[in-house]
Amino acid sequence: MSPTVGSPTRRTARKDKLANSVAQSVLQDIRRQGLSFGDQLPKEADMLEEYGVGRGTLREAMRVLETCGLIALKPGPGGGPVVQSVTPEDFGRVASLFFQFAGVTYREVNEARQILEPMAARLAAERQMGSDAARELLDLAQSGPDAADVETYLHITGDFHASVIAMGENTLVSVVCQSLAEIFRDRIQAVHFPKNKQRDVHASHVGVAEAILAGDSVRAESLMTEHMQDYLKYVAKQHPTLLDEVVTWRNRS
Repeated sequence: MSPTVGSPTRRTARKDKLANSVAQSVLQDIRRQGLSFGDQLPKEADMLEEYGVGRGTLREAMRVLETCGLIALKPGPGGGPVVQSVTPEDFGRVASLFFQFAGVTYREVNEARQILEPMAARLAAERQMGSDAARELLDLAQSGPDAADVETYLHITGDFHASVIAMGENTLVSVVCQSLAEIFRDRIQAVHFPKNKQRDVHASHVGVAEAILAGDSVRAESLMTEHMQDYLKYVAKQHPTLLDEVVTWRNRS
């Protein structure tokens, strides 16, 4: 039996829709006013007047933005909603919630990375040929063999991939790529990388960096594709059940 007009179910649906609309308006105002990390939003009384809604609807809108990591609700006197920084990690945290619900596996996360990161490498080569950033990337790639332990090695390789992605200068590709990498990096800590494998990764990184510095977009994309495919094969061999695990929600710590 479907809900009747004016039933609690319909009233709740209308309230949720209104709260989402208010959240969108607040987000637009944050952007329009150029607010950034640490800036405080107006007091509740002022926001009630500004958006013309009830207290319950406004507070639900604030919870929507808080769940997405866009604001933090500070308690106590002088508290209230405060703008947060928006990072790929925040996006990944929210995305991982939906991924877990949808049954997305770590294999699928890495298959997406195999498509997007080579694209980022191609864009980087097209836009960073001969740049200081490209030279710094090559220096970073060449520092790989000096890693003293697995944690340091993972940090260096993570920085390399993040740098390539950022150098592509495509915000959407950057946010999605880095968030997917963070989601998998949360799980990858259990993977052992012996020295011989670290040397293989180092050689791949140096090749990609050299191609980007030279502006060879085709080679940069090809080498990154090969590198990502080899990486996934290695993880699958070392941990055959890991890739088929469903992504776990990365809740804020």
